[in-house]
Amino acid sequence: MINFFCSSKIIAKTKAFTLPELLITILLLAILFTLGIILTSGFDQSKKLRDYSVAVAYAQQALEIARSSPFDLLDDEDAGSDSLETDFNSYNGENDLIVPDYDSGFVKYHRNVEIRDVKAATDDKRSIGLKTIRVAVEWKSIYTGKMETFVVSSTIADIN
Repeated sequence: MINFFCSSKIIAKTKAFTLPELLITILLLAILFTLGIILTSGFDQSKKLRDYSVAVAYAQQALEIARSSPFDLLDDEDAGSDSLETDFNSYNGENDLIVPDYDSGFVKYHRNVEIRDVKAATDDKRSIGLKTIRVAVEWKSIYTGKMETFVVSSTIADIN
């Protein structure tokens, strides 16, 4: 009799995932993908900020050197080829401490410095003891492939 009841209700076992198991798996995958996207976008932003930080520091270096240099040696108009402007924009060998190009990792930065006299409003030949300095730092981003530029302008006064 025991055999009779067991044999009449034989249940075939199939191996399959249940609906809750599938939903939980999909939910976990969605969370992982979302975290991956959030983390990688943060890494890209930090890399871009690093590039801009290097460019700002490179431009700031030029401004500080120009402010501490003698006023008459700043631009090509006053000092010719011995000017600081020429030194900023040219490379004169291994002993040259002020170079126009700087490599940082895989990024190459190029700095261009322009220094000009500020002339009097009534007489365009008379200098008023001010010079404008414009520093442009360019680099090609390895993440976007586009040229990026950081430009800063300032003035320097002849206080002597």
